[in-house]
Amino acid sequence: MLNDKQIKEIADSLLSTFLPKDDSATELTFNFTVPPNHTYKVWYEKRHTAWTFTKFEKVQIQK
Repeated sequence: MLNDKQIKEIADSLLSTFLPKDDSATELTFNFTVPPNHTYKVWYEKRHTAWTFTKFEKVQIQK
């Protein structure tokens, strides 16, 4: 299991691939998976001109 800092660092490194094309967007969420089977959903808010990580949750995948 990853700690909070590691999850934020991974999410921050992926952020640029999920940025919305709409410049007026102020919220964004995306999921990512860390092998072998840890999936997280992360939230960002746009404050002024920068995207700020706000929270995450571990996603339970149905098998």
